[in-house]
Amino acid sequence: MTTPELYIHRCLNLAKLAKGKVHPNPMVGAVVVYDKKIIGEGFHQNYGGSHAEVNAINSVKDKDLLKESTIYVNLEPCCHWGKTPPCTQLIIDSGIKNVVIGSLDPNPLVAGKGVKLLEEAGISVTSGILNKECLKLNQSFFEQFEANKSVNFIIKWAESADGYMGKEKYDSIEERELSNGLVKRFVHKLRSDTDAIMIGINTALTDNPILDNRYWVGKLPTAIVIDRTLKIPLNSNLFKLDRNIIIFNDLKEEIVGSIIYKQISFDSTIFWQTITKKLKELGINSVLLEGGSKTIQSFIESKIPYEIVRITTQKKWGNGIKAPFLNGFPNYHFYLEDNFIEHFTF
Repeated sequence: MTTPELYIHRCLNLAKLAKGKVHPNPMVGAVVVYDKKIIGEGFHQNYGGSHAEVNAINSVKDKDLLKESTIYVNLEPCCHWGKTPPCTQLIIDSGIKNVVIGSLDPNPLVAGKGVKLLEEAGISVTSGILNKECLKLNQSFFEQFEANKSVNFIIKWAESADGYMGKEKYDSIEERELSNGLVKRFVHKLRSDTDAIMIGINTALTDNPILDNRYWVGKLPTAIVIDRTLKIPLNSNLFKLDRNIIIFNDLKEEIVGSIIYKQISFDSTIFWQTITKKLKELGINSVLLEGGSKTIQSFIESKIPYEIVRITTQKKWGNGIKAPFLNGFPNYHFYLEDNFIEHFTF
């Protein structure tokens, strides 16, 4: 590696420390170098918190050295006000004269504008260092800006050893639990990596799930319920957490506190296409679909591209709701203790 590549590589390693904590924002790391030595470094640690450049510059003890330093960052510094001030202005005010960037930011609010502002302030800017690696790290972030990009749907279910994914009624909480503790952590990681978790009304009423990610780090996903006639009680577990809840229904369009009621057509020929459009409008780019058999089968029949994560457990139910039949070979598979996980792409 060249010297600039080594420092950008360090930025990438720092950025990865925030995996699952800054979603849906990108993972970013930054280092400040003076006389071939790192004198400051930082990363974007949590959603809504200070950006990597801010943390890196603030970590430099002798601020007089900044005027003769170079800052390295894996993603183009932002130039707009969001939850935090623009990083380009901080860099300009710091006196830093050299900026090295891994990849440009595809966000239309930035997209080269950050580089332009820095250069107009007399700062030397180099970009495209380890560009491929930088793009790969934040691939899901970049994809949302692609033209005609659809929502990324991941269908997840667990099934018993004899092929059942649920029951109409459970005798106990223990009977309902299929997956082992390690798989629960894996599933909560999936939740942390997506914008939202979606279920149908039958799952909401039968399981009364909380749909959180307490077994993994990261931002709490939005909860989505498909509830045509608004049957879900407002004292359900879903409403006990501080997060947005979207309810797709056939009765009203309204926002009540953190509950977003979205009225849609339930015409089966356009149902999932309508939901996909509404999700994009709401800024939801990835969804973990954890619904029951009817919701899952309806989605599969829509022909929208999707992934499947199937978890096969050792428990036997003897009866219940049959899991969908998969006709194909998994991309990969692995065991988590005695549970078997498979990943498919369709």
